[in-house]
Amino acid sequence: MQFQEVLRQRVSTRDFVQKPVPAAAVRAITEAALYAPVGMHCFETLHLSVITNRQLLERIRQCGVKASGDEKADPLHGAPLLIVVSSSQEGDIAALNVSCLVENMLLAATDLGLGNLYVRGVIADAAKDEQLVRDMKIPAGFIPVASVAVGYAASPAAPRERPNNDVTKIDYVD
Repeated sequence: MQFQEVLRQRVSTRDFVQKPVPAAAVRAITEAALYAPVGMHCFETLHLSVITNRQLLERIRQCGVKASGDEKADPLHGAPLLIVVSSSQEGDIAALNVSCLVENMLLAATDLGLGNLYVRGVIADAAKDEQLVRDMKIPAGFIPVASVAVGYAASPAAPRERPNNDVTKIDYVD
């Protein structure tokens, strides 16, 4: 796919089918994260946890249930793959660096024809469960910040003709 086409194709998937993502696709998506810009080249401050274990995904989902009080809540929307990005930094720099990795992975998944979703809230809830953090193989000193849910979309979305955003103003300063 050409880059502009990838941008138009990238939409949030909220209904995944239970079909495993091929290992080659997982490698391509995680490798895309490695090309992201990171402040001061502090790549050692970031960690990826690639999760396909259904029991672990269910435990993460349960964090969303607990936080929302809704037993049917599924912030992962049935995705068979979740890539959690953690940081040993705090505050804005952690969030900014993690977001760059996440965006690269979202675009790579789209380019591969896979549905994807930026998942943040439930990851903040999961970060409060020390055992869950250890089970996600997140190293000591790192905090899960955000993640990418990936899989095959139950209903692939059509490309967008234009962004859903019609409120962000753009000023050109000459």
